[in-house]
Amino acid sequence: MSTANHRPIVYFVIAGLLCASLTLNVFTYSRIRRLQAPAQSNAHSYYSVTPADIALAATVPQLPLTVQPATLKFVFGEHYNITKPEEWASLIPPHDGRVRLGEGAEFGVGMYQDMRCLDVIRAAFVRMRDTGSTERDERAEACFGHIRQAIACTADITLEPAKVKCSKDEETGKVVCPVISAVATGNRVDHRCRDWNQVRAFVEENQKSWV
Repeated sequence: MSTANHRPIVYFVIAGLLCASLTLNVFTYSRIRRLQAPAQSNAHSYYSVTPADIALAATVPQLPLTVQPATLKFVFGEHYNITKPEEWASLIPPHDGRVRLGEGAEFGVGMYQDMRCLDVIRAAFVRMRDTGSTERDERAEACFGHIRQAIACTADITLEPAKVKCSKDEETGKVVCPVISAVATGNRVDHRCRDWNQVRAFVEENQKSWV
């Protein structure tokens, strides 16, 4: 049989393989979409905000409070160990630090929302570290975005001294201090802030009027 007679068969085989490949790809894509859909749906329903919520928040964008400046010296390792939830809980007033304004509309205060989010991430980290759990924590994932934007919003421009990290060369015994290894820890550095105690006092006084 000539080569020309084989061509229709070859074309038919190639077409069949292409169709099989396309069918498999479509099936795989559909299955992936089905597996991903519940997680995406749950995340949307859990964190969704309605237009009414946005409109309400826009009417009272901040606490009716003039917060005075304050200074905070960053100190690490003395308090708020990640394994002490009671210390982290003490940072936030009752009711997650919420306030009621106007006709009783309830609001979360940004600072305490950030603190709560940090505590959520802390708890998730400790749980994963101690149990080896790989279970997805949607609230902790959302909190990363919340804190990221809160840090950017604050735009702290305090300068933190960068110290050079030196190491001893085991062969020569010389101390080597490469410039590119400079690290800014921020420890014991004063930062210009707003008086967080004043904010807490306002929140606690506001909550006294709750019925």
